[in-house]
Amino acid sequence: LSEPNDPKVAGQLKLLGYSAYLHPVGDGRLLGVGQDATPEGRQLGTQLSLFDVSDLSRPQRLSQARVGGQSSSEVEYDHHAFLYWPPEKLAVLPVNIYDGRVDPFNGAIGFHVTSSRIDEAGRIDHDESGQQYSPGIRRSLVVGKRLFTLSDLGVKASTLSTLADEAFVPFPVSQS
Repeated sequence: LSEPNDPKVAGQLKLLGYSAYLHPVGDGRLLGVGQDATPEGRQLGTQLSLFDVSDLSRPQRLSQARVGGQSSSEVEYDHHAFLYWPPEKLAVLPVNIYDGRVDPFNGAIGFHVTSSRIDEAGRIDHDESGQQYSPGIRRSLVVGKRLFTLSDLGVKASTLSTLADEAFVPFPVSQS
């Protein structure tokens, strides 16, 4: 893109699926969030891909993490839903999984991202009522050594290093 009127393809990488959001994670690496797909184009669910783009003529996918069948993430259409915390090499994204299980998962999943791998770090949900439905988590942020997640029900604090639950503060319910 050095010449906007005459762009040139520096390199290409053919993969199934797509990345709707790309985020730099250092050292010539990009983390992609999108959907895995069949050769026919049928979506298989949310996936993360770690790309090495240090040599633009030869981009490579180094690692891939599939979330689950019939899953989606708000990150695919709103980049504000994505959190990457470099000191912990932690990516957090809201995810909804409906894969035929009795209890669908609506929450956030954390992933540790190294220079060559993506590994799930843990899952957070806001199901504080014991019901089978947990509202989706919309945002996450780091304050000190805690990860805070926000849903329509309230705010949860989790330990940043392990994603273990610490406390939940519900929003007041309106009595109209």
